[in-house]
Amino acid sequence: MANLLEKYEDMQKVAELEELKQDRINAIVKYASLAEEALEEQYGEDYNEDDVIKVAEFMIDSDLAQDEEQEKVAEYDQLGRIMARAFADEQAKIESELED
Repeated sequence: MANLLEKYEDMQKVAELEELKQDRINAIVKYASLAEEALEEQYGEDYNEDDVIKVAEFMIDSDLAQDEEQEKVAEYDQLGRIMARAFADEQAKIESELED
């Protein structure tokens, strides 16, 4: 029974990896298409496969950097809210002690 469960879990892992692999392929195709459209708009037919690869890589790197920046901003926002809440709680505590 344990062997069947292990085989099932292994099959799930393989399926998840295949899905991840397909998602990555779809993303690469999307970026390559966008890069090719941009190059065609800018240069007509005067570009090659290496140009498409370079532009697609640049677009991917740019999007990844933007995602990282957005995550940092969200983290800073959350930290700021925590600090503001702690400050407000401390201020309320001090005011309560002064009233007593």
